[in-house]
Amino acid sequence: MVELKDPEPQPAEPPQLGRLARFRASPLGETIGIRSFRFYWTASFFYFIAFGAQRFTFVWLVLELSDNEALAGLTAFALGIPAFFITLPAGAYADRLDRRRMFMVSNALGGLVSLGAAVLIWTDVMSVPLAIATAIAMGIATAATQPPLTAIVPTIVPRDRLMNGIVLRTMGQNLGMILGVAVGGMTIQLWDLGGAFAVLGIAFFLGILSMMGVRIPPMPTIDGPRPALWEQVREGLAFIYHHDGLRNLIILMGIVGFFMLGPIFVLMPVIARDDLGQNAFWSAQLFTFTSIGMLGMSIALASIGGLNQKGKWMLGSLIMGGANLILLGWSPWYPMTAFLMFIWGLGGGIQINLNQTLAQSNTPDHMMGRVMSVVMLSIAGLMPLGSLIAGWGAGRFGSGEWLIGCGVLLILLGIVSWTRLPALREMD
Repeated sequence: MVELKDPEPQPAEPPQLGRLARFRASPLGETIGIRSFRFYWTASFFYFIAFGAQRFTFVWLVLELSDNEALAGLTAFALGIPAFFITLPAGAYADRLDRRRMFMVSNALGGLVSLGAAVLIWTDVMSVPLAIATAIAMGIATAATQPPLTAIVPTIVPRDRLMNGIVLRTMGQNLGMILGVAVGGMTIQLWDLGGAFAVLGIAFFLGILSMMGVRIPPMPTIDGPRPALWEQVREGLAFIYHHDGLRNLIILMGIVGFFMLGPIFVLMPVIARDDLGQNAFWSAQLFTFTSIGMLGMSIALASIGGLNQKGKWMLGSLIMGGANLILLGWSPWYPMTAFLMFIWGLGGGIQINLNQTLAQSNTPDHMMGRVMSVVMLSIAGLMPLGSLIAGWGAGRFGSGEWLIGCGVLLILLGIVSWTRLPALREMD
């Protein structure tokens, strides 16, 4: 009789991880798994709903009150000019106070200003001077919010996952701005401008509730007396000045704010209404297409997990952005303009993510608030001046023509920066 032997046991195959388990094990999933980061992301999302709606809503309000492009540009300038005076001290305070609490206080101010504007509109008291004054108050809240909001990320996300944290934050920013612009345009159509400002106020307060769940490490103790506020500001500026890459990056971001962001935010509503014949809802959706492009690029960068030669990618996106601006100024059809705004959003996704990553990865933690305040100031500070000049230029030369001129200048700037600024080109 032949004795049958049991087959030798085969080594068990390792269990295959499901998609959800693989995602949780990925660097992106690990970042989302941080509890404080999830609450932070939600707070940032609600804040950017308000931020995304406010520029369009204020410009549309003044166009409805005055039908004057120059006054619309002046209002955009009023919305951004507080950044010149608030951002730097806010960044210094973000390195010495509770960043979470700073965010909550400034958002409370933004919510109260928004609800106050809604009441002024509903009671037929709102006027152009009041709209400009309200825009200044809103600009103060925004300028005080950005430095602590940005500086929180490195305190709750490990350094090796910093780009993932920034990309996820940018995705929340883009989602918030998509929803903010869409809801802003829709509420103007359904409930007039008062309803749009009321939604803005609600978004600010939802951001406060979400930030309550964030837990950040206490600020490091300082031996001896604390330096004076302006001494800390000076120290941060000196650090940037002596870092060739950071210095050039921030200068370039300021020029982009002046020649690209400032003109776009004030002139696209004018172009959509006057040249393309669109109402408030479809005019607002142009910025929605931009945010969708930014979101798509952020998802692409997140899936890559990292990107080499960040400085070169950033400069390349600047040159492409200038070319896109020329086409936006020329476009005679709404569908083409919407497509170009989407393409502009793709390039903006590269710019925002890489600018933030390059700035934060080259900055020590104890200076993060001050450096990021200068980064924010370089964009938010010169953007309102760009809006003001664009409003004047549109009245004198035409909105499309002004965009074309800005696009040409940005292409030249990108080419010069690529060839003459190796410290910026080689940043990583």
